[in-house]
Amino acid sequence: MAKLVGKRYAEALYEVAIELDKLEEFKKEINAVADVFNENPRLETIFTHPRITKAEKKDMVDKLFKGRVSNEILNLCYIVVDKRREKYLNDISNSYKDLSNDRLGIVEADAYTAVPMTEDEINKLQEKLSSSFRKTVELNTHIDKDIMGGVLVKVGDKVIDGSVKGKLREIQKELNNIRLIAE
Repeated sequence: MAKLVGKRYAEALYEVAIELDKLEEFKKEINAVADVFNENPRLETIFTHPRITKAEKKDMVDKLFKGRVSNEILNLCYIVVDKRREKYLNDISNSYKDLSNDRLGIVEADAYTAVPMTEDEINKLQEKLSSSFRKTVELNTHIDKDIMGGVLVKVGDKVIDGSVKGKLREIQKELNNIRLIAE
């Protein structure tokens, strides 16, 4: 249900963004709005609480975002409040990001390494992935001590496992498949 609601509002915002040629701007702004609530759980609890009136919530939106985001994003927030869909702001942001990234030829990837990557390593990996996928890759890096070494990359539903742990797993599989022939 949440994804469906988020997608419906995101599609409406997407149509407006295309019409106004503000695809990237709206992506940054709706993400910033969602981040404010994600990073402040108490604020989100107040914003989504059913006993807080619509007028109070709109006033909160004004105090938080007026002058910082476009009128279109403010109006979206007001509509979300009017329709009692405040808890779906994050889903709206995620769905909008997917729609705009698809249109702009951008794909997000997550790279997991045991130690932080240097800026140069990140850039090289990004270039290589962009070339492979024939799209601009936005790379998010994560530290995972279980990786041991190398890198594990997730792009959508694809996994590119160049980690030491992955290589060891492959070797173990091969060893398990070896059949000993008794004489």
